[in-house]
Amino acid sequence: MTEGETHLGDDNAESEPKPATGSKTATKPDTPAWLEIVKAVTLPLVTLVLGFLFNTSLNSRQDRENNIRLYTEMMGHREDADSALRKDMFQSILATFLRTDEKRNPLTPKEQLDQDVLNLELLAYNFHEALDLAPLFKHVRRRIPDELAGAPAELRSRLEKVAQEVIQKQVIALSYAGMVQDGDSDLQKLDTLQAYISFGSNTVSDPKAKPGDAPEVSRLCLSMDSTDGGRHYRQFKLEVTGYDPRAREVQVRLYASRVLDAVDCHQWSLDLVANRDIDTSFSVGLFDFPLIDNTHLSDDERCAVAVKELTAHSLKIDLVYFPGSRAGLKDKPYYDEVVHHLLGDSRKNEH
Repeated sequence: MTEGETHLGDDNAESEPKPATGSKTATKPDTPAWLEIVKAVTLPLVTLVLGFLFNTSLNSRQDRENNIRLYTEMMGHREDADSALRKDMFQSILATFLRTDEKRNPLTPKEQLDQDVLNLELLAYNFHEALDLAPLFKHVRRRIPDELAGAPAELRSRLEKVAQEVIQKQVIALSYAGMVQDGDSDLQKLDTLQAYISFGSNTVSDPKAKPGDAPEVSRLCLSMDSTDGGRHYRQFKLEVTGYDPRAREVQVRLYASRVLDAVDCHQWSLDLVANRDIDTSFSVGLFDFPLIDNTHLSDDERCAVAVKELTAHSLKIDLVYFPGSRAGLKDKPYYDEVVHHLLGDSRKNEH
């Protein structure tokens, strides 16, 4: 073989394709016909079911919203009618107190006083949450003379009865959101010292006091659930400093601490001056209503003293601690307190 032929043979040998070693032929399995049929049938069926469920949910939601809207409109019309009736009644009753004597009906003094007491009863039972009726009660009480034959005892009893019923309703309503503690005192001791009020439960006891010794002042710890999700504790100290039998009122001095923890609240040695929230003196009587006549505390909270019974010898009261949201319509919250709560709620939502 010549040299040229040798190279030619080598080129031919190199140009021949070499079989691939280790290669695998990838084959795609055929999809069964029944699976294709299932897919073709299932997809429209699922779409139909989902559409039905969505339409059903949407219709149910629309029906619920329509019912709520109808109920709201009915309640709105009812409130409007009730407000209009109460407005007319309020104007008619209040006008009788504002008329001059010349414009009043020609009634005898006893009949006129009886009419005033009746009007005041209607005002108290219907508007005690919105109006401070204490001045009207005291005004009518002063107009009842002692020398009016047969009438003073009955009319005064009616005045005090309606006032006590309203106070009791308000105290019960406030107790649902706050705390109420009842106490009593012997007013005969006012001649020698400040009358001590016995509160019984929730009293903060003096550990150094001997058995049988009555302290000069009473301290107690009251608490309630706060809007911030925790429980607020405050220590109160209440003193009776005077008694006005003609006005049917007692003078009291009330201390209230800032918000404390449970341990500090039950400490007799707590410095109320350093931890003071309020220190105030005021008069309170049988015609002062706690829902309206109350004392502002920090954190949009309130406290009030309600007189349940007052005689020449004894006093029965309720000390009420409650949130500002339960105060009467007249007692609006301060703007800074509203902003504080709004900022607090927004921070909670962020976290």
